[in-house]
Amino acid sequence: MNEHLTPPKPRVLVEAEPFIPYMKEEEFASNLLPVLEPYKKRMGFLPNALKLYAYRPEIAETLWQLNSKVMRDPSSTLDQFLKRKLAAVACATNGCAYCTAHSCSMLKKSRDSDFEGWGVSEEELQALLSGAYEPKDEFERVCIDYVRTASADPTAVPDELLQRLKANLTPPQIIELACVVGFWKFYNTVHDSLHIPVESELLQDTGYVDV
Repeated sequence: MNEHLTPPKPRVLVEAEPFIPYMKEEEFASNLLPVLEPYKKRMGFLPNALKLYAYRPEIAETLWQLNSKVMRDPSSTLDQFLKRKLAAVACATNGCAYCTAHSCSMLKKSRDSDFEGWGVSEEELQALLSGAYEPKDEFERVCIDYVRTASADPTAVPDELLQRLKANLTPPQIIELACVVGFWKFYNTVHDSLHIPVESELLQDTGYVDV
């Protein structure tokens, strides 16, 4: 990934067409609706990826529940805001423009908006993705270091980094952190391999990752 990212430039962008048609929301299986509504409430729209996962409702239901368990479950041992930042790092490291755009858009939205937002400035976001971000403490630093390293090459995580994890995180936190990496690697792989188009609302945020 380019270490010197530049903010996305305003431009006229048109959403691409998927190579297979999206499923219409009114045709979604009924078992998906309880999971679908919270997604739409957080995002403010129905993401394109969900309109493709809906072709396999049994898988979609499990994946969407897993997303919630990993990223925002009440039982979480890691802070939700931290995990949002880590998701952006993972997606950018994996080179997934679709998920990086989603992560960056959500981080930049105001905390006072009607949708999920965290009020991160453009400057802080750029620093986070480029590696120039200064973590607030060693806990945050080791989490970011692990996510970036494990996302780039899970076989190359050094013992020194694992020992830093052990010194700063509890075992449940370490497992949750590893699941953040694994979950986004899965999502990024599916979304990239299917060339899922970025939604028109988020096209301005595709410049955060080299593809």
